[in-house]
Amino acid sequence: MIDTLEVPSMRLSDMVAERIAKAIIDGTMPAGSRVRDQELAQKLGVSRMPVREALQRLQRVGLIETAASRYTRVTAVTPEVAQATRQFAGHYVTSLMRMALAAATPEARVTAAAEIDAMVAELDAGGSPAVAYRELQDLFMRVADNAFMSMVSSDLGLAIERNLATLDGPDGTQVAAMLDALRDAVLAGDAAAGARVLQAAFGIEDE
Repeated sequence: MIDTLEVPSMRLSDMVAERIAKAIIDGTMPAGSRVRDQELAQKLGVSRMPVREALQRLQRVGLIETAASRYTRVTAVTPEVAQATRQFAGHYVTSLMRMALAAATPEARVTAAAEIDAMVAELDAGGSPAVAYRELQDLFMRVADNAFMSMVSSDLGLAIERNLATLDGPDGTQVAAMLDALRDAVLAGDAAAGARVLQAAFGIEDE
């Protein structure tokens, strides 16, 4: 069940997209589910326009598919797409990390390290590795403070989180260990060490 939205300062259609994506990721709206904008609008307590805009956004990143005059439905993630996403995510988060450390002050590195510690604590409490990866991407994006990356990263983050959640990848304990090692590299401002940690975690060969 998708709860009624309270409208924050962000665009309403973006909030709707995030809520629908969350329902897709957690299985509330499983693959193959038909999506009806009027029904979603009623559940969320909004008009149909922001729902339509949200569905267009989610279609662009592969969470929704539409056949004109036939259906709008939640996509299925094939094993091939999941593996391709894993490879892309490894390179993407490594690039974000490098951009972030190039821009980060010593104080920003300390703050980032504390946020990574919080991610580890969430995993230790049973949190999702896919969510941790997205939080890591969001962290590096904020520290990098790159306007173009900010425009595109939100949609990428939704798609990566959804697709990685379908993989039988490292468990929470293994991801927490990776984050611990990454934290030390971030605190030291050592992008090369951070890249090695991330490449090993995503199975990317050393460049």
